[in-house]
Amino acid sequence: MRVLISRPDKIGDVVLALHCGKQLKRLCPEIELYFQVASYTKELVSKVRFLDGVVTFGEDLSPYKFDAVVDLMAKFDTARNHLFPRIPIRIGNSARWFSFLYNRRGYVRRSRALQNEAEYNWKLVSLLDKRLAHSRLRDALSVDDFSSVVATKEAEPYDIFFPGVSVSAEAWDFTRWTALARASRERFGRKVVVLLGPAEKELLGRFQSEFQKEEGIEVRESTDFSELLGLLQGCTKYVGPSTGVTHLASVCGAPGVALYPESRSMHPARWSPFRSSLVTLYPAKTISADDVVYALEHGEPRELKRDRISGFVICKNEEKNIERCLDSLSWCDELVLVDSGSEDKTLDIARTFSNARIIERGWPGHREQKQYALEQCQYPWIVNLDSDEELSSELKGRILHILEESKRGEPVAHGYFLMRLIRFLDKWWDKGGWHPEYRMRFFQREYARWGGVNPHEKAVVTGKLKRLKGFIYHYTFDDLTQLMDTQNRFSYQSAKALYEAGIRSSMFKIILRPIFRFFKFYVVKRGFLEGREGFFAAITEGMYTFLKYSKLWEIERLNPHPPANLSPSIREEDFEEARVSIE
Repeated sequence: MRVLISRPDKIGDVVLALHCGKQLKRLCPEIELYFQVASYTKELVSKVRFLDGVVTFGEDLSPYKFDAVVDLMAKFDTARNHLFPRIPIRIGNSARWFSFLYNRRGYVRRSRALQNEAEYNWKLVSLLDKRLAHSRLRDALSVDDFSSVVATKEAEPYDIFFPGVSVSAEAWDFTRWTALARASRERFGRKVVVLLGPAEKELLGRFQSEFQKEEGIEVRESTDFSELLGLLQGCTKYVGPSTGVTHLASVCGAPGVALYPESRSMHPARWSPFRSSLVTLYPAKTISADDVVYALEHGEPRELKRDRISGFVICKNEEKNIERCLDSLSWCDELVLVDSGSEDKTLDIARTFSNARIIERGWPGHREQKQYALEQCQYPWIVNLDSDEELSSELKGRILHILEESKRGEPVAHGYFLMRLIRFLDKWWDKGGWHPEYRMRFFQREYARWGGVNPHEKAVVTGKLKRLKGFIYHYTFDDLTQLMDTQNRFSYQSAKALYEAGIRSSMFKIILRPIFRFFKFYVVKRGFLEGREGFFAAITEGMYTFLKYSKLWEIERLNPHPPANLSPSIREEDFEEARVSIE
């Protein structure tokens, strides 16, 4: 399959699209991938190793015989350009008025600025193949993805300051750039390279005149991408505005500062580098040279524009899932991992996350372990995932937006229910049966405690509660055998808890409750919409209920003199709502 990703725009936009191209090639290596770009970015994109080809906008596409095109530009000219070569699959944004020109559409409202542009791009790219459905963009472009990088020959450590000019950048004035160069040189003692590109020619002479007699500050022009990548890769720190060079600096792993404006369409959450190595300061017009120097020294702004948040996970022997889980929470200010004796590579993987605090503790039960993990978190907001779950990019954006509102003192809820999307039998259950299913996973720490009944624990939050749009992706069992093994184990735990609560079994419950459970899952919750898999899952739901009450009967038979009610707060309904197959 030959695929064209179209983004004939500025360097930064193209870099944001290349992240998607890299992940697409990894997940679907059989795809032959081309990029369509503007003529002035072709030189850069032609150096990308994982691409099979590059075409420029306006070039005749007919000879290439593309099977599919993903239009990330989403402008009428690009959409029309892909129609006449008769490309069979044309993917674009259904939010545009000309969406009738596409035959496969994703709905993307970029202006709400709750996701990075690269993540929005992936929503459209993922429409290419059902294997990509409900996946999160994880791969990021690196300097190793370029075939030609000229290593710098600088003999001493140096910082790069790029007073770039672009359509979207809210440029700093000349005075603040010169103040920053001098303040940085004095504070850190490193050489400062004021770097300018072809678009900044009128500034070149002005900066040269300003610094011509100052030792340690050099003004330089860059016109070659290979040399630019090498220079960015070798720098100690970088500072630049919303330009393509800033995106390339992040790709090269340069630490430093990105200066961004803030407006509805230009919020940093949308346009900053993806998985950035840079600290984003905004709005640029309010940032001083001293603010930048502070961020360069401490690796964070003087004051976050949002409340801080802790993420926590409990786990044991989860080497298959833990990287995906922790990666989706890596943006949190701290990450608490409570492990109950992993014997595989779980802890080795967890240690690769710099903000992860690992606590090893024996297993007291699901509810008790999560309560302990909650108590180890230090920040006012909490997000919790199970080790086989992953937070979607959309939910991350909404959570960060709420944290910003909370910081500004705007009214927010005390807890938010997040929707889990189940993956089982090699498909996503986005209708019927297990969908929709909400769990309290994002909340203010002081209003929460852990409750529920083992193994079906849950966060109990007092105060105002709301729901958030977006998904937690839940990667459950690989097959029916694994599901049934877990059901066998969990059904005993549930039966024991019922017995200790004074709840008793009966033939009515053993015979009829499984039937009711099957009917609710398959008919009331419309599990039949999932086809044959929906029927199989409904049967397992009924089987779990049968096992639970049968084992409760067995416990009663072996213990004819029951103890006093050990768990008076437990209700039988708690077990009916807690479905083992998605725990």
